[in-house]
Amino acid sequence: MSYNETLLNVCWEDLPAPVHLQAKRCLKDIIATAAGSLALPSCRQAEAVVTAQYGPGDVPLWFRGKGSSFVGAALYNALAIDSLDCHDGFRPNKGHVGATVVPVVLGACAGRDVPGKELLAAIVMGYEIACRAGLVIHPLYAPAYHASGSWAALGAAAAAARIMCVPADSIDNVVGIAEYYAPMSPMLRCTKHPAFVKDAAGAGAWAAAMALAMQQCGIRGLPSLFVTEPRGREQIESLGEDWMILRQYFKPYPTCRWAQPVVEGALYLQREYGFTTREIERIDVDTFDVAADLVTFPPEDSDAAQYSTPWAVAAMLVDGKLGVDQIHPDRLTDPEIIELGKRVKTHVDKEIQACFPEKCLARVMIGLKDGRVFRGPTLSARGDYSASLDKQELTAKFQALLGHRLGEGAVSKLGEVLESLENRPADHLLGLLSQRETDRD
Repeated sequence: MSYNETLLNVCWEDLPAPVHLQAKRCLKDIIATAAGSLALPSCRQAEAVVTAQYGPGDVPLWFRGKGSSFVGAALYNALAIDSLDCHDGFRPNKGHVGATVVPVVLGACAGRDVPGKELLAAIVMGYEIACRAGLVIHPLYAPAYHASGSWAALGAAAAAARIMCVPADSIDNVVGIAEYYAPMSPMLRCTKHPAFVKDAAGAGAWAAAMALAMQQCGIRGLPSLFVTEPRGREQIESLGEDWMILRQYFKPYPTCRWAQPVVEGALYLQREYGFTTREIERIDVDTFDVAADLVTFPPEDSDAAQYSTPWAVAAMLVDGKLGVDQIHPDRLTDPEIIELGKRVKTHVDKEIQACFPEKCLARVMIGLKDGRVFRGPTLSARGDYSASLDKQELTAKFQALLGHRLGEGAVSKLGEVLESLENRPADHLLGLLSQRETDRD
């Protein structure tokens, strides 16, 4: 069976129970991140761009009480999700699937009678195809390191093609166009010079949505890497058998994943030895090379704060938590966090480097002003697929990110719809996403 046929023929009922659970976890995490991003000024800027360039339409801009075209909404919703670095990810590809796939698939449902279980199945297949695309694109273009939108676009286009009932023999045409127009974004330039462009989820969603719009107008593209590249043909063979969606991680904090094991290491030492932030003389971090480069400090805006290990560590130690408030622009002049962040130094460790990207590790040493030195163990980022955040932690994250934007009643209703989506029409979810954030139940 070709991958096109597998994409179209796999039903919700065919999927293993763990995949059912994970699909809902991923969808819930993406929507929560989108809601949390509303606190950031960049969301209003993205809305202004999309409104000016794409105008009104029937596809919701999530939690804004308005809509745009399919392409415009896909672009805005992906930009909003990507603006808050708190969404799920796939370690082998050093990037993120859902921020690109989910907005495109949900946008494709607008104006169509789509069962919730069909939406969920399409999301699963989008994750599966996107992960495989990344496993091809990274080695194909090495040593260049392209952002997530460059490969997640393929999964987004394929999954939305299923929702839009694109014929099997035309699906690779859509995927090929999405691949051709997807961004080849230099990710490491963005980690060194942080900006709203982030992991290119918006550009990837735009490419996927445009590919579908072009196909609807009869425009022919070119074959995708799953047809033309030997590595692509090899990767796609396991579609529908090896469930890569099960290997997604979930973030406890809204910062770059590479900084998060450092946060865990600093927390471990503080809890173990009970020192205060005013006692700290220096914080030395052993980690891998790209993580060691996350040193923009002090950050000028939220994007820079999310890509700054010194800021993440200092904010956590000072406040005892690391959430949206700690990376909000209003907080970035805090003198106590800035003073402590200046004491953070990063170093590349060869053994830790050898484990990346399969593992995201760091080791922290904290020296106090009285001469005492505390060295922590080598730790991973919390929430990796092998030790995922549990249901209680993910629920708390969901409620925290949505609560102060939507109100308790709306959050409860959204959670209820997501938990039972396979037994509802997708419109139930789209209706809730169409609400304006200030609406209260």
